[in-house]
Amino acid sequence: MEITSYVELTPAQEHTLEAFKRVVVRTALLTPTVVATFSTFQAQDVKATIDLNGVIESIRFVERR
Repeated sequence: MEITSYVELTPAQEHTLEAFKRVVVRTALLTPTVVATFSTFQAQDVKATIDLNGVIESIRFVERR
């Protein structure tokens, strides 16, 4: 992944964007979709549900404890 920015990013913004290079994908239990999870350095998980056509159906933010 290549990130092009036209503004100067803060170190925190850079760390968060770097998390999108590492993703964990699992099968959703009830439907033929997948859930991609990105973990940020602030102990936050971003979960994107993606259908068979590659359409993002939902995005959730979960704080890890």
